[in-house]
Amino acid sequence: MSRSPSETTSLDPSRTWVIDGGPSLPSLLDGPTPTLVIAADVGYQHARDLGLSVDVVVGDFDSLDLNTLRESDPDLLIEQHPDDKDASDLALALRFAWTVGATSVDIITGGGGRLDHLLVGLMLLANSENIDQRVVTHCGPSRAMALKPGKSFDLEVGTGSWLTLLALDDDTQVSTRGLRWDLAATDKISAFGSLGLSNEVVDEPTVTVHRGVVLVVVTSLHG
Repeated sequence: MSRSPSETTSLDPSRTWVIDGGPSLPSLLDGPTPTLVIAADVGYQHARDLGLSVDVVVGDFDSLDLNTLRESDPDLLIEQHPDDKDASDLALALRFAWTVGATSVDIITGGGGRLDHLLVGLMLLANSENIDQRVVTHCGPSRAMALKPGKSFDLEVGTGSWLTLLALDDDTQVSTRGLRWDLAATDKISAFGSLGLSNEVVDEPTVTVHRGVVLVVVTSLHG
């Protein structure tokens, strides 16, 4: 790995973005600019195409030429991993963010490409390394986050938008407010079922998980 402790301590992780790879160019987020931009391999090129200055690039560099990268961006911090690794570039980028002190991460992705990569990218939100952290995946007008008992998040979505609840455990219990079809705490959602698909936001929504882990996807009508 091409990094040193002195290099990582100079990073400011207070507002961290991770730019994912994939074939589609992601969209920039509204609001304050990030203080730390981490690219997952070819996500570096996406970030540059969006006009972002990249601080760190993490991956096995199967999609980028490392020598060209070092020449074109000499201040870039590089964390190189072997081709034969047991984690995706996105997983490694998230791990790097937590290592340097990030308390929340926004993942920016354009989607598209291989279905297995898309699924794993979403499942990462709920694994043991990330479930206790504030991490949100943004893809076009949609955002995804994983919630468990005691973990909350400001959904910030307007009326008429869509909210989907995907249970990742059997007998998951969730209560909601502000949706067209609200759930009570006694309601149970089966793992990987479609019961929570495409609920409509009619008021300021809240989602409370009482048991299990839930992937929440909100899709704004206003992008």
